[in-house]
Amino acid sequence: MTPYQIHHLNFLKIAYNNFIKSDPFTREELTKDDAEFIANLKQLIEDFESGAGEVREHGQDLLDRAFRMYPDLVHLIARDLLWYFGGSCLHNMPDDEIEKFQRLDEMSFEAEENGEEFDYLKARSSVFELN
Repeated sequence: MTPYQIHHLNFLKIAYNNFIKSDPFTREELTKDDAEFIANLKQLIEDFESGAGEVREHGQDLLDRAFRMYPDLVHLIARDLLWYFGGSCLHNMPDDEIEKFQRLDEMSFEAEENGEEFDYLKARSSVFELN
């Protein structure tokens, strides 16, 4: 697994941990839809860790469901995951945010072409002006 993938796996784990601490997932009895969603999120993490083939497609589907079913909780999902999974997830991102993630990708490719190590989190902080 690449450092880039590890960062996104960690973002998924953080989202999962935040979701299970939030209503409706803290209720004693979950609805069928809620139980299925949280089980699918856990399965996505396990598939990601094992390198399963269709992780990106499953991630897109699951994030789309999160935006439809839990709009009050989507702030618990790192925006990086929308970019990572791409596809329909990009509809939930404004153009300026997409441009920043594109710039991050360009920086990564430039570093790779020059044989340099790329620190994703440091570059992300710079591009998003989080310093």
